[in-house]
Amino acid sequence: MKPWIPLICILCVEPFAIAAARPLATTEDQAAVAASPTTAGAPPPETAALYPRIGKWQVTIHTSPAENSAKGGVDHGVMTITKGPGGFSIVQDFRSQGVSGHIVGQSYAWWDAQAKAYKSVWCDNQQGCVEFTTTIAGNTWSTELDSTTDGKRTRTFIHASMSADHNAIHEEVTSSRQDGPAHLESASDYKRIASSPRTSI
Repeated sequence: MKPWIPLICILCVEPFAIAAARPLATTEDQAAVAASPTTAGAPPPETAALYPRIGKWQVTIHTSPAENSAKGGVDHGVMTITKGPGGFSIVQDFRSQGVSGHIVGQSYAWWDAQAKAYKSVWCDNQQGCVEFTTTIAGNTWSTELDSTTDGKRTRTFIHASMSADHNAIHEEVTSSRQDGPAHLESASDYKRIASSPRTSI
């Protein structure tokens, strides 16, 4: 099993296929959208909990020994997080290179007012896309994922914490198969890359 690349984590679907399968909006539908709080102009206040992650980060990922990598290893990468359109989400662009190969990934995270939960979708060039829900408590957040690997039921748990000054993040990914003991898959450390001061021309 390849380690889950950091998830702070757009679902790849064909927009034209969706439009073709969707019936034309009725007058009632249009009125409901117009009255929706998510179209009123300002993102919900819960979105502010995502903003401390905005910025450019240098990441080092230590992967533990596993079936596909007996010695484990290290990946180095860069993660950039920006506000999504209107500030309703955050968008992550991620690249890394190392024992896991060349990873390119992107994710969106937002507050789902109807579900009353933080939702995310992560896509990368090795494992495709996955949707998940994140629990946020102050400067920590966690995610649980259920999947099947080599015919075995696998539960993956991701826990991350941010330093008080918002300049460092530590993240650990653990997993268990067939309800067995949890195994540390990887530990990642992020350091914020300071923005270069602008010079006047």
